[in-house]
Amino acid sequence: MRSRMIGLCAVMLALAPVAVGGAADIPAPAVAEGSEIWASRCTLCHGARGKGDGVASAALDPKPRDLSDKKWQTSVDDKHIETIILKGGPAVKLSPLMAANPDLESKPDVVRALRAQVRSLATR
Repeated sequence: MRSRMIGLCAVMLALAPVAVGGAADIPAPAVAEGSEIWASRCTLCHGARGKGDGVASAALDPKPRDLSDKKWQTSVDDKHIETIILKGGPAVKLSPLMAANPDLESKPDVVRALRAQVRSLATR
């Protein structure tokens, strides 16, 4: 029983950073705020699992990106994702339908938490 608990604890510790998309160094309040923003702003178009199938996606052309696509995930760096979050699609020559979030300019940890959320989608 004891060795089983030790093994379970080791697995949980190994996976801890993955659970929040590698956000182990992001303060917990920023991760929580990022999760709230993801749920209230991002899932409308991208869907809860980032597949581009949110409730608003049916009316959009072009369709929202599938953020869970591993090929796309490997083609972009973290700075690119953070730029899109802050400045919207037009900042990186993408759809103007991807809105900017200028209210997050003063919250770099929240932006990092959102980026980590996007990165975590590739593992699902």
